[in-house]
Amino acid sequence: MTSAFEPTQPDPWMPPQPLPPVRTRTNLWHLFFAGLAGAALVGALWVGLDLAHSGSPSAPGGSSGETFDLRGTFTLNSSGYGYSACGGSGDYSDITTGTAVTVYDAAGTVLSQGALGTGRPDGAGTCVFSLAAPNVPSGEKFYLVEVSHRGRIMVQPEDARAGKVALTLGN
Repeated sequence: MTSAFEPTQPDPWMPPQPLPPVRTRTNLWHLFFAGLAGAALVGALWVGLDLAHSGSPSAPGGSSGETFDLRGTFTLNSSGYGYSACGGSGDYSDITTGTAVTVYDAAGTVLSQGALGTGRPDGAGTCVFSLAAPNVPSGEKFYLVEVSHRGRIMVQPEDARAGKVALTLGN
């Protein structure tokens, strides 16, 4: 039986008694093998992920690392150039040797920048320029090619890689 003077719960005015220290013993071999197992697991995951991605098609943006030089022609149907020089005049004065050629991916990210080469006359009022943009990343579903500020034209990857890009401006 409990007396009314014996406390059944700890006295709230008394500070708590510290617990006796717990002695733990860590075996160094356990730590060594746990570290070795962790390193083996990380290595296995790394190799597994690398093998999983090695057979997959390249991701957008050409993550495979392969590149190619986009080549083709740009035909300007205009008038006003002399027989010794080939280039645009009037509304087409921005089209000449060295005019910027920009290649974009579907999202509008610039992939490469090149230029028009020397143009050659090809009939009355027509000038044909070589077109080139180096180191275009492979693996895109399509490419958008823009000469100067004249708008982006969609080009299929097969044509881009084969040098069969043929763009035209003017009537």
